[in-house]
Order: sequence, then C-alpha cells, then structure tokens
Amino acid sequence: MSSARPDLRSTLLLLLPFAALATGCADRLTPSGASGSEVGVLLDGRDSAGEVNDRGFVSSASPIDVGNLSAGASNEVVGFTTLHPPRYVATPWTGGNDNFPVDFKPRIAVPVTVWIVHGPFDAQRQHAVEACIRTSAIWNAERMGVAFSTFEVRDATGDPDAPARSTFPNGDTNPQAWVDLQNDIGFTAGRLNIYWVNTVNGLTTNGWSNFGAQIAMGHNTGDELLSHEIGHAFSLTHSDGAATFDATNVMWSASNSRQFLTEGQLFRAHLNPSSILNAVYAARPGELTRNCNFGDATASCPASNRRLWADGAFPAN
Repeated sequence: MSSARPDLRSTLLLLLPFAALATGCADRLTPSGASGSEVGVLLDGRDSAGEVNDRGFVSSASPIDVGNLSAGASNEVVGFTTLHPPRYVATPWTGGNDNFPVDFKPRIAVPVTVWIVHGPFDAQRQHAVEACIRTSAIWNAERMGVAFSTFEVRDATGDPDAPARSTFPNGDTNPQAWVDLQNDIGFTAGRLNIYWVNTVNGLTTNGWSNFGAQIAMGHNTGDELLSHEIGHAFSLTHSDGAATFDATNVMWSASNSRQFLTEGQLFRAHLNPSSILNAVYAARPGELTRNCNFGDATASCPASNRRLWADGAFPAN
C-alpha cells in the first residue's frame, strides 16, 4: 500500500493564515500632524526580554511598528519631529495588538521683549535680530518646536538709568542686579525679557540668564549665544565635561559653534516645570510636567545625552 502524498496546495493554504497572523502581531504608533517629516520616539514598556526604557525608533512611515509590548513599570512614548514640540503620550500596553496615536501639536509661539540698554541703538537692534534668526534656525533644525511670535525691540539707551545698568555683574552672586534691570529699565510680564547691555560679568562677549524671564547679553556676544541663554530659561544646565557632549552642543558654556540639542535636552526643556515654557508662558496647559536634572537617567527621565538622530560627531544612541 502506498502512502498518500500531501497536497502541497493544501499545506500552503494552512500555512498562510499563520504567516499573516505572525506579521500582524505587533504594536504600533500612528503619528499625525508631522507634515511628512521623519518622526522619532522614545518608548517605555515591557517585552519578552523584560523592561524597556527609552527604546528608540525613527521612521518616516505611519504607523510605526514598535514590537510586541505589554504593561511595564513605565508605559509611555515621547515623540519628536521637525517644527513641533515633543509629544508625550501615555501608552497602557495590553499584550495584544495596540495602536496609540502620537498627535503632534503646532509649534509653541513665545513673545519676547528686547531692551537695548547700551547703544548705538540701530546697530544693537540689528545684533539682536541676527541672534533671533540664529536661534530660530537652531530650534528648527533641532526639533525644539518653539518659535518667536513677536520679537519686540525697545530703545532704552536714553533712559537716565541706562549708564548704571550697562555694566551687569555676575547675576548668580548678585540677584539684585536682575531687580535693578526690571525696575530701572523695564519689564514686560508674561514674556522673556532680554537686556542688551555693554558688559556682563566684566566682558562684552558674555551673557547671563536668571533661569527665568530675564537674560542679560553683552555688547559683542556671538549670535549663537542667545540660544544658549534661552536654553537656561528652558531649565537646561551646562553640558561641559559630560560624556558625548562637546562645544557644538547649545548648552556648552564657552563656544562659538553651538548648534545641537539632544532629545534628552528637548524633553527637559518642555517637561521641566521650571522651564519658562511652563512657568512663564503656560504654553503646555494640562500636559505632563516632570522634574529631570541633567544627570538623571531613569524610567521618568531619559538621559541628557539620549539622541534619536546624530549630532555632529556623536551618533544616535
């Protein structure tokens, strides 16, 4: 008696449903509002190997397949894309096929008032405008998701108190200096106030931030320095000496080549409650805030040097 040969076509028909099931068994994120730009995400959850913390995905596709996840100690996603602020999404993974939206919001528009304390006014107004343009270019390239709504420049050179306020001391050791600028030169509540003076802590090339709504800029500061000082207003601290940072990072203390911000820094700039985006502008109403220092690298805070895209000599990590 000869044994019956299996029908190959029947075997294929039996296998196909299992193949289809295997390829469809994945969790997904569906970005919206990214205007066709590449999207990066940092993801927390749990997979078959254990806890997942800040696993990165970068894709121009939608939806984005992120593997098979279940509920972990932390279940969340933070998305990044060009011209939009970072987007936090809670993702209660179920162990089944989940699909969570990552709906990017419009850029945060912030008004700024610039006070020209030390002239000549026309030259320093142009200096401020060029610094504004440079800062905007850095923000756009690094996915900050913030833009200036107005950049108002006021002439304070004729103020009788201007000569006394043109020499700005160390604002960390002399907090009264910030009060003097506010009282003697001016201050617009609900905005970042930038004072272009002559010297800051003894040099015309220095700038200083009070980590709040006031910045002092020296007469001869580089255009890229404004992005650094506003970085302090966004709660960011110096990156000097930390692993995988160099003078090309916006928060390096002494540099004329600042241009990069990591996704870890963007996270802090938007989510730290002390950032002026939250504390002054109230630009993220109802959204999550989280205290993250520079050295933190936890389930709540991605490492400051976490990168989804390369920054010059430093690759994505």
